[in-house]
Amino acid sequence: MPEQHNTPAIGWVPAWADLLGRTAEAADAGFVVGGEPGQVVEGQEYVALWPGQDAEEFAAKAAGEGGRLTLLCADAGSADGLAPGGLTRASERVLLMAPTAELNTDVELPENSQVALAPMETYDAVEITVFDRPVARGRVQVRDDFATVAITEVPEGPEKEMFERGLFAAMAEEAFLHGAEYLHMVVEPDAAGHFEESGWTEAGRLVGFDKN
Repeated sequence: MPEQHNTPAIGWVPAWADLLGRTAEAADAGFVVGGEPGQVVEGQEYVALWPGQDAEEFAAKAAGEGGRLTLLCADAGSADGLAPGGLTRASERVLLMAPTAELNTDVELPENSQVALAPMETYDAVEITVFDRPVARGRVQVRDDFATVAITEVPEGPEKEMFERGLFAAMAEEAFLHGAEYLHMVVEPDAAGHFEESGWTEAGRLVGFDKN
């Protein structure tokens, strides 16, 4: 199994930051992710593995300078009880992974559908149209052989899963062509189960802390 599929891994973070229009700089074994465009230091996010040697150092910086500490834990159990000094637990997200080969499949979309990819500044936008009307949108970015994706718009209703699979198939093909064997996606905990039913696997928990 590829090294990047070990749980947890952190090399996907720069590609994930690209999806959000944010910067990511390596800092020892972790990353400092810049704030949203226009934000100052307080918008920075320090991302590190837990357990890991950088977690305590990043916690001190987040508590002293402001910003957010995000710890990537192996699972929900590993995240229980975490309470870095000077910080308050603020969020929990799920890291999902899926092999590109399993998602890059033919999806039967409605007639007169088209799937298009358009290069943006820091990612590729994926769009499905029906009769030239956009119905589903997503983003994919490949960086250093790590691929991250996000679904930004899908219609509610019986066709939702079909359009999701159509987006994932296009994203997986793009990632595979650029040498990435897995897709990474960050979602809210209540959405993880839905995606796990369609080929995704939980690979870690992202626990966020803010300054007290």
